[in-house]
Amino acid sequence: MGTFLRFFSQICRLQRHLSAGEHQQDLFQDQPAMFVSQHSQPPTQSLEELIELCGGTVCKTVRQAGICIGKYSGRKPEGSRVLSEQWVLDSIMHLKRLSYDNYDLE
Repeated sequence: MGTFLRFFSQICRLQRHLSAGEHQQDLFQDQPAMFVSQHSQPPTQSLEELIELCGGTVCKTVRQAGICIGKYSGRKPEGSRVLSEQWVLDSIMHLKRLSYDNYDLE
């Protein structure tokens, strides 16, 4: 439960800053469409909102995605990546898109 509360407080803080325009609004603008797993922690809706606030595109099916955020056990499109939720949060915290390398879930 401690991990969830930490994520929740981080999400709330990030949403507040992003909504106030204090961070880059185009952080994920040039990234492929992102699909957020229904099993993600923090919750899917929170991550989708953060991605969109940072200029990213969220898709509702994994078939349309270039990046899948969170654990996903189904079939994914050829060439797409599966990254941990922490990549989104850390990229926002550092105000730059971080390398995928440390966040690959495959």
